[in-house]
Amino acid sequence: MWETALSNRRVQRGVTLIELIAVIVILAISLVGVTAAISGAISRSSDVMLETRAVALAQSYLDEILSRRFDENSAPRGIPPCRSNCTDEIDFGPDGGETGRADFDDVDDYHGLDEGAGQADPLQDAEGNERLGYENFRVRVEVRYLRLGVGEIEEDLATAPNDLTDEQDAKLITVTVSHVEQPGGWMFSVYKANF
Repeated sequence: MWETALSNRRVQRGVTLIELIAVIVILAISLVGVTAAISGAISRSSDVMLETRAVALAQSYLDEILSRRFDENSAPRGIPPCRSNCTDEIDFGPDGGETGRADFDDVDDYHGLDEGAGQADPLQDAEGNERLGYENFRVRVEVRYLRLGVGEIEEDLATAPNDLTDEQDAKLITVTVSHVEQPGGWMFSVYKANF
C-alpha cells in the first residue's frame, strides 16, 4: 500500500521552480532570435519599396526625355539625322528661351536637370506640375554623346555588328534617382539614337 502511494506521488509530481526558469530563459532567447529575423525582413522590405518607387520615377523621366527629338537641329521627324550641325556637348542644357520643362524639345535640354529633395525645384511631371508622394526623392539628369575611341567607355559600339562610326550617332542619358535614406541613389541609363 505504501508502494502504491509513493508511485502515485511520483506521477503527480509538478515542475520545479528551476525547471520553470530554464524554460522561460530558453523561450526568451528564442523570441529574441525570431524578433531579430522579423525586424531584418521588415527593414529590407522598406528598401525594396524605395527601389520600386525609384524605378517608377526614373522610368517616368526617361519616357519623357526619350519622347523628345535627338537634337535642337534635328529634322522634325529625325530624318535625315543631324551630323555636322548637332549641338556641341559643351552647350547641352536648356536652349535660349526654354525656361521650364514644358519648353524642353530635345534630349540634351535635360542635361543638368536637378530637382527634388534638397533642391530649389520640387520633382515635376512633363507639364511642370509638382509630383506628389515623392517628397524625399531627388532626380538628376546627365546627357552626353558616345565615347567611341580606343579605350573609351563605348568603344565596343564602334565594332561590328553595331558599327556606330560617329560619336553623334547617339546620346547617353543617365537619370540618377536618390532618396534621403539612400543618398547614393540608383542610376538608370539609356541611349537615344540620332534619327
